[in-house]
Amino acid sequence: MEKLKNADYHILLWVQTKCRKKFFTPFWKGVTMLGNVGLIWLVVFAVLWFSRSYRRTAKAEFAALVGSTVIIALVLKWIFRRPRPFDTHPALKPLIPEPKDLSFPSGHAGSSFACAVVLLLHLPAPVGIAFLILAILISFSRIYLGVHYLTDILAGTGIGIFCALLSSWYFYS
Repeated sequence: MEKLKNADYHILLWVQTKCRKKFFTPFWKGVTMLGNVGLIWLVVFAVLWFSRSYRRTAKAEFAALVGSTVIIALVLKWIFRRPRPFDTHPALKPLIPEPKDLSFPSGHAGSSFACAVVLLLHLPAPVGIAFLILAILISFSRIYLGVHYLTDILAGTGIGIFCALLSSWYFYS
């Protein structure tokens, strides 16, 4: 477990020292804002909801979003109680205002993959792939901005995918 924590720290430190560039930072801040409170995913839900042919997809997406949010924010963050990287390692500097909630798992990754995987499964391939790429970008932005460890992202991603598959099974079986 200690090796994993050490690797998590060093990956984040490497991203901060090798990948951060002043001209990239506004892009990554914008990308992360799309994931704040599931903003982009709620917009997509609203658009799909008003399209008769994609209403079931909208329901599945919303259910996956709510499921991942509940599991992550109301259950797992409080079980694991992992501090944010900048709270544990002063050398790690966040590029956005410091989130006040706990770190593990990542809610941005969870909600993004919950929605993107539903959309990948039920929308035309180019659209679904675009949303999957957006989920990857939102998730990476959390590492780039210094507010999550890689394992936070991976756990959130796994929970999001689980919620997407469960929701798709429920609404499409």
